[in-house]
Amino acid sequence: MFSEDQAFALLKRRIRIDRGIDCEQYKENYLKRRIAVRLRVTEATDYLAYLRVLKNDPEEYARLLNELTTNVTQFFRDKDVYLKIRDEVIPMLFRAKKTIGSRTIRVWSAGCATGEEPYSMAMLIDYRLDAEEGSWNIRVLGSDIDVESIRAAKEGEYSDVDMLEGMDIREYFETEDTPRGRVYRVRERVKRRVRFENLNLLGDNERRRFDLILCRNVLIYFSRDVQGRIIEGMASEILHEGYLVLGKAETLGQKAGRLFSPAFPRERIYRHVVARGRRGAATGGDLTR
Repeated sequence: MFSEDQAFALLKRRIRIDRGIDCEQYKENYLKRRIAVRLRVTEATDYLAYLRVLKNDPEEYARLLNELTTNVTQFFRDKDVYLKIRDEVIPMLFRAKKTIGSRTIRVWSAGCATGEEPYSMAMLIDYRLDAEEGSWNIRVLGSDIDVESIRAAKEGEYSDVDMLEGMDIREYFETEDTPRGRVYRVRERVKRRVRFENLNLLGDNERRRFDLILCRNVLIYFSRDVQGRIIEGMASEILHEGYLVLGKAETLGQKAGRLFSPAFPRERIYRHVVARGRRGAATGGDLTR
């Protein structure tokens, strides 16, 4: 007879073997709460019973992973953060790029759920482009571990949109009244700048270089040790003096904090810094790329 703790350990091991998700990296209380939801829905009496559900119904894994990765998302969530990015961070990126002759800005929205955040970023940059001369190459990556969320993000259709002050919704969305209510479709010129991928932040992913990474309200689901690993991994993908944006309830931690300096601490916006003499080794490059 297994104890509850032993059965829980068996369940975590099976999830890691079957789906490559290391449950040890989630906070235990959070993990138990989310799994408890699936136990109630499937009427499994305990962890061993739920193991049998997973064995007999492979589609239950998709439901479980969706439960583990569910995020509240909306356009321009935490408007003060987006205003700071629009009015301060993005202009600084444009100035830095022009100084060294680059015309490319790359942004990554990690844990993007159904796509509101990366589309919001593409709209912010588009808004600032009116003040810039010449053509620019704008690339926004949205990633999430949940396949269904990425599929919805690629469609770019939403039932509710709340724009940022000073930005006209008609510039960025087409609207249609349907029997199920009003639908807002992201305009094609915005969609062209955004690409979506199914990525696990803890997986062995391709290394890239970004000027700005948003990892908002994602770290709270992981233990402090794993949070540090994720931030350190992102530091290696942010160009010298690029930016990292966290959620309002998230902090860098002591070790990862040495890789960043507060740019706008109230909004949890940090600038990547590299120790003198280790710039190339730590970042593989700078804003010249």
